[in-house]
Amino acid sequence: MTDSKALSRSLCLCAAMLAVGIAPAFAQAPVERAPAAKGAGIEAVRAASRGYQEALARGDGKAVAALWTEDGDIIDDMGQVFRGRESVAGLEPAEEGQARPSFAIEEVSIRLLSDSVALEDGTVVVTPPGASTPHHGRFTATWVKQAEGWKVASLREWRTDPPETSARLSDLEWLVGDWTVTVDGQKPEGEDVAPPRMETSVRWNPTGTYLLRETTISSPDGSERLQVSQRIGWDPLTRRLHSWSFSTDGSHSEADWSLEEGVWVSRTTTVHPDGTQTSTINHYLYDGKEECTFQSLPTHAGANNQAAVTMTMTRKPGEPSE
Repeated sequence: MTDSKALSRSLCLCAAMLAVGIAPAFAQAPVERAPAAKGAGIEAVRAASRGYQEALARGDGKAVAALWTEDGDIIDDMGQVFRGRESVAGLEPAEEGQARPSFAIEEVSIRLLSDSVALEDGTVVVTPPGASTPHHGRFTATWVKQAEGWKVASLREWRTDPPETSARLSDLEWLVGDWTVTVDGQKPEGEDVAPPRMETSVRWNPTGTYLLRETTISSPDGSERLQVSQRIGWDPLTRRLHSWSFSTDGSHSEADWSLEEGVWVSRTTTVHPDGTQTSTINHYLYDGKEECTFQSLPTHAGANNQAAVTMTMTRKPGEPSE
């Protein structure tokens, strides 16, 4: 009889606890979000990501920017921070006859952290126009659900393609000399208007620890000149070849250099006089003789849109200037 009364009191206590929202130890655990709802959320993020990629491929900066949150940011593989919307808003469709970089996103996985936050992880392969060397990397994008739909709140990138060799500064010996530089496809605005003159000179410093590169860009009549001074050397902190550049217009830049599939690649971040930043991947394809093809491909264009540029460096005869 005592046990029956105790059981009755226990059942009454459990009923009272449930009535005020306190679950007893043996109560059923809360049911997780239905798999169907979770799957629908993942598919919604996947569709938003696909729309982002398609807009990026056609150079629709307005559409890409609309898929970013107002304060979303990008951190690239060099640790530089860019505002998401500003970095993509200037994208424009390629002009007639101008190729765009091709890219493929693979091994994508999407996880819902909550009803309004998701993580997208994947790999990306980018091939610049006219280049045979693709660039491999990984990314993590954080998506958040807003009233207008899913938008990117952050993007983190890092490269995964290892250098072809452990490049040494002496491997850039071929750069030493004087070069004239011409922009491929550059046309004067008028019959009597000549394009700007561009020349670069590279020499060793007295101890052989840096390559010193001086580039001059002059107007046809010589009235305007822009001077860029660059040092290329081994950075003991990052254990990479690194360069530091300073321009007479007040801008400065840094780059990591590597040798990848026979092509010298410099990943460059530039700070402009107005404080805006741009980043580029630059290719140097040396023919082993007297010419080098230089190609600059913008990655995160910052506030100003930048087009890909291809130049030809032609070595002058004789010894490098002092």
